[in-house]
Amino acid sequence: MKKIIVLALLICGICDAYSQDCYDKVAKQAVVIDSLQKDIIMAKAYNHNITTTYQSILKNLRDTINVLKQDLTNLEKFKSQKKTIDAQLKTKSDSIILLKTQLVTNNKLIETTKQQGDQKAQQEKEQGKLEALANVINSYKNIQFDDLIKSSTKESVQRDMQLVVNYTEVKPILTDLVIYFIAQELLSKKFDSVQIKKTYTLLSQMKRQSKLTDILKDNLTSYQNFNTALKETIGKIVSLDSRKSADGDSQIQKLKFNEIVTILTDYMYNYYDYTKYPHLADIFLEIIKRKKLNADDKVVDLLQKL
Repeated sequence: MKKIIVLALLICGICDAYSQDCYDKVAKQAVVIDSLQKDIIMAKAYNHNITTTYQSILKNLRDTINVLKQDLTNLEKFKSQKKTIDAQLKTKSDSIILLKTQLVTNNKLIETTKQQGDQKAQQEKEQGKLEALANVINSYKNIQFDDLIKSSTKESVQRDMQLVVNYTEVKPILTDLVIYFIAQELLSKKFDSVQIKKTYTLLSQMKRQSKLTDILKDNLTSYQNFNTALKETIGKIVSLDSRKSADGDSQIQKLKFNEIVTILTDYMYNYYDYTKYPHLADIFLEIIKRKKLNADDKVVDLLQKL
């Protein structure tokens, strides 16, 4: 009986020990299984992420490939267009080179034509000068001195003198014409006895026969008499002003002006051709202008102009 009990206890001890060992093994396997399950889950998650990432990369690669294909297509089109453009540029470049060559040729032709034109114009200008000079010389050589006086002015003669400076046959004629016109101008200026005597001498030395020159010499000689007579006439008017005054009275104005006209008429009667002296004629008209408006207007200042 004891043996049975011992055996039973032994068996129970063995069973407990075996059970405990089995339990431990199962527990370890559970831990391992749990760890493996976690690894599987993580592997699945990782695999999912890898798959998603791969798909995203694959999509991007496909998009990039599509873009590259489009770029390649565009590049092919560009290459085709570039060939056309290059051909057009070459054609344009050839045209430009041709145009430049033509331009250089045309410029040379224009320059040559211009030089020929300038040369021809210069020749024609010189020819024109010679013809004009010949006409000037002939006009002075073949026309009477009085006619030259009538058809010329001091300015035109002085201009022509520059053209015929080397032609001694006509230069003296032009010099005499200038002397004549200078002498004539003296009649339009205030009387200057010194200048008149000097110019009269030059007129007398002229070798050409001329009625107009003789008349001018007489006028120069008579200028002093006409000038002195007008001074005396103004003196008479000044004397009248000192003795009689209209003082705004229209009747007296009329009577006094008539007296002034009588004095002026006396000058005109004795020196009827005073108008050949423009300077004296201007002063004479100034007297009438002043006295016509106001018989008391002063004229004594006009003596300073004579």
